[in-house]
Amino acid sequence: MSSQIVECHNCGMQGQVGESCIKCNTELYRNLTGPLYVIDVAHSGEDREDALRKVIEGIEISLNGNHRGLKVIHGRGSKSGKATIKNYVLPLLRKEAKRLKAKLVEDKDNPGAHILYFK
Repeated sequence: MSSQIVECHNCGMQGQVGESCIKCNTELYRNLTGPLYVIDVAHSGEDREDALRKVIEGIEISLNGNHRGLKVIHGRGSKSGKATIKNYVLPLLRKEAKRLKAKLVEDKDNPGAHILYFK
């Protein structure tokens, strides 16, 4: 993912997210005020590659659209022990949460979904 250019909330100078403003030394951050961006990666016949691609695309879209997070509906999993989309999507979400310094939580209203909240 590319670095995002934002305006300093203090002085208006432009710079990259995560750096300090060169004019006033204020930390630059994204203004994430949009609603959650929601994707479903398990209920339209997706295979593992499709689901992982949809998650990566969903992260890009939600960050570029200033959404406060990404809700990924991955299904509950299988009681038979077979691998499901959830088994592939969760490790990717954990990795991306760490990389983006985001918070990953299970959706309290849907046990078949997780939410990646951006900071």
